[in-house]
Amino acid sequence: MSEGKSYFHLFDWSYVPADPFDRVMGQLVSDPLNLKHLETCDTVIFGIPFDDAVLGRKGAADGPRAIREAFQRLKAHNHGSGEVVRTLYDLGDFIFPAENVASAHEEVERAARHAKNFASRPKNRARVIALGGDHSLSYPCAIPYLEQHREKLVVINLDAHLDVRVVPQGQPHNSGTSFGRLLERGLKNYIVIGARDFHTSPEYVKRATGMGARIISANEVFASSGEAIARKVLAELPKECAAIYLSVDLDVADASVVPGVSAPTPGGLMAHQIFDLVRTICDDERVVACDLMELAPNLEDSFSDRSARLAAACLAYMVSSS
Repeated sequence: MSEGKSYFHLFDWSYVPADPFDRVMGQLVSDPLNLKHLETCDTVIFGIPFDDAVLGRKGAADGPRAIREAFQRLKAHNHGSGEVVRTLYDLGDFIFPAENVASAHEEVERAARHAKNFASRPKNRARVIALGGDHSLSYPCAIPYLEQHREKLVVINLDAHLDVRVVPQGQPHNSGTSFGRLLERGLKNYIVIGARDFHTSPEYVKRATGMGARIISANEVFASSGEAIARKVLAELPKECAAIYLSVDLDVADASVVPGVSAPTPGGLMAHQIFDLVRTICDDERVVACDLMELAPNLEDSFSDRSARLAAACLAYMVSSS
């Protein structure tokens, strides 16, 4: 591709398991050069290898590749629902020139619209899943759905933080600002699940709740269960809710579970709680799009890929649910 042009770089899904009886998730991905597969696909995915707006340590630009590498080896069977028979279409990683964060977000918004248009081709609209990248990318990825559904859109964010920061005038937006920007843009229904004690300024709690956000702390999840919290949240959504956008910041997990993120901290959710949340929410047919952000594989412990494996399992639940 010529320098300065944006394009999608395709991932190599040719992995074949050594055991001929193994059926793996990578085998569910359609040939990206065969557009006829779009007529029957259930999920459209694309990656955004960008982390120039991260507040902490960099590394999330390598997240999309690491998620795919771990995902393609997962076995295509769920003990609750049986064999996974979904069909995926992978647009690839969106590669783009960016002079600054603002121009990067403009490019990513364009890619998100492209993915959304692709997902409208099947008879039953496919779900779109974006693989990040830093959490600033949730803003441009969610904008097309906010524009379409307006007050009927609900955004659910699994996160240790609220991400409603305000930046000084003239400063670039960062990975802590996505949902404050969406609220400013007109989002009426924002729910954070997994917020961590001692990791949010009181002023930002006031800002979020003052703009109508609902905050469910990690402690509330501990006192109940991921599934129970998710079911309660879904049952209490506004009657006019027509679409749900699910964002997963992997730092919602405890540092012992997912060390490969920009800011790993103690007191987070365990793997099974995250899986229950993602699975239960994604079982709701109103989930039109998801994102999976902040995996930084270079920050993982040496000779370990447990962070990528958890991210891949989240992707598998997003794919295999309704």
